[in-house]
Amino acid sequence: MGIFDIFKRKSKEQGHVHTEEEGRHQKLEQERLAQEREKSLKESRRKEKEQQEKLKAESEKDENMQPFTFKSNCHQRYENEFPVMGLQECIRTISVVKNTDGCPGYKLAPGIGYIVKIYNDDLGKPNMSDKPMKVVSKSADKVELRGFLIEAQSPFGWQEVNYGDYGFVIYYNNGKVNKCVLHMYDRNVRLEYMQKQESTNVKRPTKTSSYQPAKVEITETEAFVNEAWAQLTLGRDGDEVYHPLFKAWRSFQRNPKQLQHVQNEGRFGNGCMIFLSYNTVSDIDDKQQLASIAYLFLSRAIEKNPNDANLYKNRIILVISNHEAFEYTVSSVLNPDVGFDFIGMSLNTLKARDVIFKMEFADLLKDNRLLQIDMLKQRYFDLSNKIANDFFGPNQTSQTIQNAGIDLHEKVLSYLNNKVFTEEDIDF
Repeated sequence: MGIFDIFKRKSKEQGHVHTEEEGRHQKLEQERLAQEREKSLKESRRKEKEQQEKLKAESEKDENMQPFTFKSNCHQRYENEFPVMGLQECIRTISVVKNTDGCPGYKLAPGIGYIVKIYNDDLGKPNMSDKPMKVVSKSADKVELRGFLIEAQSPFGWQEVNYGDYGFVIYYNNGKVNKCVLHMYDRNVRLEYMQKQESTNVKRPTKTSSYQPAKVEITETEAFVNEAWAQLTLGRDGDEVYHPLFKAWRSFQRNPKQLQHVQNEGRFGNGCMIFLSYNTVSDIDDKQQLASIAYLFLSRAIEKNPNDANLYKNRIILVISNHEAFEYTVSSVLNPDVGFDFIGMSLNTLKARDVIFKMEFADLLKDNRLLQIDMLKQRYFDLSNKIANDFFGPNQTSQTIQNAGIDLHEKVLSYLNNKVFTEEDIDF
């Protein structure tokens, strides 16, 4: 065997040893990775189990409540703890069902809470839109449910609706439902649904009472808007919504004084805006009237709820969508004593246009979430470019335009408050 054969054999042996060593390292690495995967898998299973146990614990009180259907043959409405409208002897079917498949018209995952339903047997249709609720307290003779923040469907897409103002209390006698009470906490209103034998227990005002709150009833025009809104929450946006809104418009035209007694101003303003969105109103005076009334009530709602981004969103959409009609109202605010002339009207229209731009810009800056909506984001960029290019004049900044917009909102609202509520004038 030559020296080259020896070197060749040693080299082969060394290569074989190296290969074996590599194999051992690979095997060890694979075992390590397998152990880590197993450890990670165990940790994931542990966390999942903890989450399931947590969810189970949170839902235990809900699971213990038995869904039911209750047939009421009389109900009593209370406002500010005082009975109004008398005892109503009519059939209402109340049911509380477990949420197993979500709820039409809402973004609601299956398994969350219950769905409260009230059906008007006299009219053969729901008495209100289905309300998702959760159990908040429970005892042997009473279960209390409460609404919560949820996204509801509307013609303008999904909107956050806080149903925390709605509550529902079920009273039991010997394990059976004997009374259901629907609460509307924001209005201090409740409706007690009972069986006829309990009607004698309805609270009545005493003769010794020195003070009795004034009877406050929902006006005809607002009742029509509420009817339309109930259809919207059910996911409907056709004639079922349009016709009640049309009736609401005609109702306050016949009797403008009703506008002074609107209880839910935000909803009423939205109703007028939604009616305009159907584009069936062609007369510019009618458009101006509806747009102005919608703006008035949305703005009054904003005064009471300054952190409600949905109200600002709807006001911006209203103004953008009805820019031409709203310009006439703004022109009246800017020049209340100017008579009719074509030259002055043209100049005033341009001024009103710029004023509305400033009002839109002020609203767009109220909440960053508004700029997540494509339509409003584009409007913000357009107005920002106008400011940067001295559209509103030299030395104008985003801050000065925003401040001007806030002041202009106050002026327009003051004008409409005086016109509609003080002068009782809705002719625009």
